[in-house]
Amino acid sequence: MVVALRPRLAIPAAALLFAAGCGFGGPLVDHHDSETGDDAAETGGTEGTDDTSVSSCGPSEGVVEWVIDGDTVVLESGERIRYLLIDTTEITNGKDECWGQEAKEYNSELVLGQTVSLEYDVECADQYGRLLAYISVQGYEVNRLLVENGYACVLRIPPNGADHFAEYQNLENAARQDGIGMWGACDPVPCD
Repeated sequence: MVVALRPRLAIPAAALLFAAGCGFGGPLVDHHDSETGDDAAETGGTEGTDDTSVSSCGPSEGVVEWVIDGDTVVLESGERIRYLLIDTTEITNGKDECWGQEAKEYNSELVLGQTVSLEYDVECADQYGRLLAYISVQGYEVNRLLVENGYACVLRIPPNGADHFAEYQNLENAARQDGIGMWGACDPVPCD
């Protein structure tokens, strides 16, 4: 089954049907965008206010103005958003890891210029001042699509991600087994 989000974009959804258990053995450290600031991580709940466009963490939706890499975007309103529970290979700060450019291009096809919905978890921001969120566009969770299609691996930094961790591990395992994306193109896979 293929789901069209835009005329130039098609997303395979067959990997959603796979279910196998595999733990992520990679490090639980995020090295993205260390130059973006040294703001301390802000904590807060996921409960929104009466205003449907803002949660206690930040905006509930926004238009993506700039795609930094496979797991980080900037909204037109200026907020920098880091995708929860995933990690893509590095292409910033002088790095050019295998499948990083492909992850950025795929992310761009999904979200650039699009109105996206943001869902926050326990902690609102990381140590670099980026908001942490699950991103959805046209009803599809982008974080999940990146893992499912082999552009990202699972990265859980507690306390965030507990509710989706097992599901994301299953998606990553299916992509690994089928050699999808970086799992069939990179040796070694940078997030292993």
